[in-house]
Amino acid sequence: MEKPWYKQFWPWFLMCIPFSVIIAMVITLSIASRYSDNAMVVDDYYKKGRGINAEVEKVKEAQARDISLSLRHDAKQLVLRFTSGQPSQLTALNVSFHHTTIAERDFSLVLTADGNQEFRGELPAVVNAHDGKWTITITPFDKSWRLSQQVQLPSKEEITLKPLTYGV
Repeated sequence: MEKPWYKQFWPWFLMCIPFSVIIAMVITLSIASRYSDNAMVVDDYYKKGRGINAEVEKVKEAQARDISLSLRHDAKQLVLRFTSGQPSQLTALNVSFHHTTIAERDFSLVLTADGNQEFRGELPAVVNAHDGKWTITITPFDKSWRLSQQVQLPSKEEITLKPLTYGV
């Protein structure tokens, strides 16, 4: 006499395959739900792309004006000076420092020119306390051009900043 189906090996083995897939799916969904806010997904990718193109146009404008700046700093002070492409009106410069790995160290400064046509500002202690790569972005007050470059800080030498289109 043959055993009933529920006492045989093969029906249970064949039913375990779909059940294991369901269990794996539940585990995957529970892990994915923890990280639901995905910054890589942009709702309006068209506007984001146009914004990137606008930033590239500002960098190209800085290249067309042949703008370059020299950066010096010590433990407390930052000094920027135009080495080429200096505009006729020295408006304030917005200088943003973005740390490559730690967003809490990011900061911005607004610098105005002094009598020697140098832009000076006070640096926070975080720059000198932690070696690392920083992305420095400089824009004038009217945001007509943009200069962005990655540098290693702190640095003992003078750094020349030029408008680069990569990494915009």
